[in-house]
Amino acid sequence: MNISRENVDELTAIITLKIEKADYAEREEAALKKYAKHANVPGFRPGKAPIALIKRQFGKAVLADEVNNLIGETLSKYIEDNKLNIALQPLPAEGQEPIDFDKEVNDITFKFEVGLLPEINVDLEKISIPNYTIEVTDEDVEAQIKNLIAHLGTNEKVETIGEKSMIKGSIKQEGAFSNENAVISTTVIKDEAEKAKFIGKKVGDVVAFDIKKAYPNETEISYILSISKEEAANVKGDYTFTISEITEYKEAELNQTTFDQVFGKDTVKTVDEFKAKARESLVEYNKLIEEDIFTFTTRKELIKAVGLKVPEKFVKRWVKQNAIENKRPITDEEIEKEFPKIIDDFSWTEISRSIAEKNEIKVNNDDILAFAKKATKIQFLQYGFNINNIPANLIEEYAVKQLQDKNQEHSIVTNAVSNKIVSFIKEKAKLHNESIKRDDIAKIYAED
Repeated sequence: MNISRENVDELTAIITLKIEKADYAEREEAALKKYAKHANVPGFRPGKAPIALIKRQFGKAVLADEVNNLIGETLSKYIEDNKLNIALQPLPAEGQEPIDFDKEVNDITFKFEVGLLPEINVDLEKISIPNYTIEVTDEDVEAQIKNLIAHLGTNEKVETIGEKSMIKGSIKQEGAFSNENAVISTTVIKDEAEKAKFIGKKVGDVVAFDIKKAYPNETEISYILSISKEEAANVKGDYTFTISEITEYKEAELNQTTFDQVFGKDTVKTVDEFKAKARESLVEYNKLIEEDIFTFTTRKELIKAVGLKVPEKFVKRWVKQNAIENKRPITDEEIEKEFPKIIDDFSWTEISRSIAEKNEIKVNNDDILAFAKKATKIQFLQYGFNINNIPANLIEEYAVKQLQDKNQEHSIVTNAVSNKIVSFIKEKAKLHNESIKRDDIAKIYAED
């Protein structure tokens, strides 16, 4: 066997494997004998079919497996022995034809293209990373209180329509669509003149209004009239709405019953204590956001600081080939459009991997479970749950259940590794602390 490398440029090389029949003949014979021991061939007892018959029936498949295994093992060993820092996985070189095992195979020459990466050296003590703390204003606390008690409010009947009323009734237009059980909201009426037609009206009143002006969105019209969006596109003119019920949402009062429902029985007993607890819960929630912001800014700063040189042509080939293999073909135009993000993702993967390897950063089961629990908390928060009311053992049970799902487990483990790497970077890098308002968060993610 002969293996050689030719550098195409600084970041790309062609590795050529020349394999003679003698290199795989013994492997082929051993594999056939092993296969024969278990083969179930009609007319013969299991494992008793002649080796010649086995070779005639299954020889091509066995040969293909053994040759491909030999090629893979040889290539991997060459990369490891020569300490090549490769980008992604090798690809068959352009113009390389697959081996045709339907024909007689003897000597084989197979060429691979590999992307090469320079050694990554990161001096974290010279890297400066912003470390943001989200300010908690009185307005933020009031908004948090509304979030905490939102599910405790009630819809109550009122006599007249206001700015935030939910109205039930029948809607119709002569010779057009109608709905006897329609529901509309004054909160989302877009045209002020149309909204004014409803304000102050009572049960039993009939309101004529231009539905298209009030609700320009076809989805809203389809919901109100109980028709398809395609049908809603053709709706026009005045409709009449006969009011049968008017309700408005009433927030829960800040009393002991509400305090107990939000934070547990007798945890707080006054409005001031409730506000303090709401502020505390918001600070805890903000910590999760701050961690995510720090990961984002760390990634951005290290990508910029390292400026990793990437074999772009090879990466584009790899992305396209990988998409085909996963039955999600992608065009050259789509690759070009997404390429800056692809390169950033690739660079961060390589940079973080290098930091982990050089500093022997690994995760254990406790790290993985801790991250799964954190991810679970974030999920509950996104679904609108009050995290204070969810027992710790329930969070752990849910996290363990996620880890039992193979797809979720892979994602959690990957993110747990990334989380530990970012925590290590946070210990070593230079941090400059900054306070930001909640309104500034979107700006940070929007920055290039």
